[in-house]
Amino acid sequence: MGRAGYREATALGNDTDKPLWQWSATRIAAAVARREVSASEVLEAHIDRIEATQPTINALAFDLFDQARAAATQMDQKPPDLAVQPLCGVPISIKECFPVRGAPATLGLTTRKELQTEDCPQVQKLRAAGGIPIGVTNVPQLMIVHETKNPVYGETKNPWNPQRGVGGSSGGEAALVASGGSALGMGSDLGGSVRIPAHFCGVHGLKPTNRRLGRRGIVPNLRGMRGLEYQPGPIARHVEDLWLGMHVLSRADASWNGGETTPLPVSTLPRPQENLKGVRVGVWTDDGFFPASRAIVRVIEESVEILKWAGAEVIEFQPPDTLPALRHYFALVSADGGADFRRMLRGSVTDPEVARLVRLAQTPRWLRPMMARVLRARGEEKLAELFLASGPRSADSLWQATHRAQAFTWDYLDKLEAASLDFLLCPPHGLTAYPAGWSVDLMPAASYSIVMNLLGIPCGTVTCGRVLESEQEARFQTPPPKDPALRKAYGSDQQSAGLPVAVQLAARPWREEQLLQVMRLLEQEFRQRDNYPEIGLLPELG
Repeated sequence: MGRAGYREATALGNDTDKPLWQWSATRIAAAVARREVSASEVLEAHIDRIEATQPTINALAFDLFDQARAAATQMDQKPPDLAVQPLCGVPISIKECFPVRGAPATLGLTTRKELQTEDCPQVQKLRAAGGIPIGVTNVPQLMIVHETKNPVYGETKNPWNPQRGVGGSSGGEAALVASGGSALGMGSDLGGSVRIPAHFCGVHGLKPTNRRLGRRGIVPNLRGMRGLEYQPGPIARHVEDLWLGMHVLSRADASWNGGETTPLPVSTLPRPQENLKGVRVGVWTDDGFFPASRAIVRVIEESVEILKWAGAEVIEFQPPDTLPALRHYFALVSADGGADFRRMLRGSVTDPEVARLVRLAQTPRWLRPMMARVLRARGEEKLAELFLASGPRSADSLWQATHRAQAFTWDYLDKLEAASLDFLLCPPHGLTAYPAGWSVDLMPAASYSIVMNLLGIPCGTVTCGRVLESEQEARFQTPPPKDPALRKAYGSDQQSAGLPVAVQLAARPWREEQLLQVMRLLEQEFRQRDNYPEIGLLPELG
């Protein structure tokens, strides 16, 4: 676009043939600190990339370009210290639920368009580390479905195939990072909201241990719920950048943590541990509730071979009892019968899928068995189970549901301890990115991610490759299943060739550093392969 000082491709070392918007956050910070490239040059490259992709994917909800340019100019005038500002000059994007000075935090509600006057603590930390917020990214309305669209900003589309969705609720974040508009993104995860979009869009995402990172200041959607804990988490195209984000966000600072557990500092991430001798990994490819697409099973099998090559002992392990786990999860998130959602939606234009869920949420418990029988008669066995577990509860019923969920979690963590397992390897979701508009009907396919939220353990998704042509028909059954969710799963697998596919890796509580090391090992092995989804390049953008 001819801006002064902008240069499209000046990467150094291994990046000499790549434009600045394809650099990793770690490389950008090091280059800006050494004055090999200016923060303004990096920023303009990312702005140009956003302007090229935004009309098609609509990932950015609100830009902060003028504010970002001022910050980059100021950084260029004063040499940054990489030790103090490990994100110096890195263009970062923020999920719209994190208040950012000068941007809205609407959660997709047409009644909440006012601009924020100050940053939330998480954004304060990113700025203090030298990160330059470039804008806030799109979310589902109220962040309650795995599909990113709302009446304020519209729908975000997948950079690998605009006919497919990006997941949610950090869908705009994953799409922007995947398409090169941002080097590092900030999302949040309550039911797979970081990991599922990362898997769908071909990037990496991390959900830390529950309460490792503070949540003060974030605009919540389930206000007052304490039975489950969401976590902020980074999204990036490189696993080393996930560490960089965690390093900044987990700097211990009780003054902003709102009384929550003080985050543990993350030390320098060592090289990937190539010798995994003594490390034990439990693996499964089917949770017994929703069968995973063949492409997902394949990359898990390939990950097993990589881990074994590195010396790890990989054993087939029993997944958490998925149906009870989902019952616990949905009992907790729906205990008010959607009352707070209705309060938040008052006066706002409502997304049709959100309206559908809110109507279902307020169905009284005494009526649910009858409606579940209707669902089962239509073949909707999986949705019937989730519907029975959900709904408004008394305080006593909520406390008992919370007690049962905690007992379930402790029992499974005891099983991990008894088996001496260090990591778990499994699908991040039952499907790759599905067509837009299918999120509610395919909610059961998110079982693999949701269970990890109930357990509260650290987990991440590692992008491994893309769906092969031969894997599009693998789910076919004769006759087709009666359950509409499984039929839609078959339909989703059709025409899915080329879409990104990932694995999910989990660790014991508080072991994010070890988790990131193994994630990085997998990434480095898969990145060398021809079908690795390096970056979401839409065909019309070249």
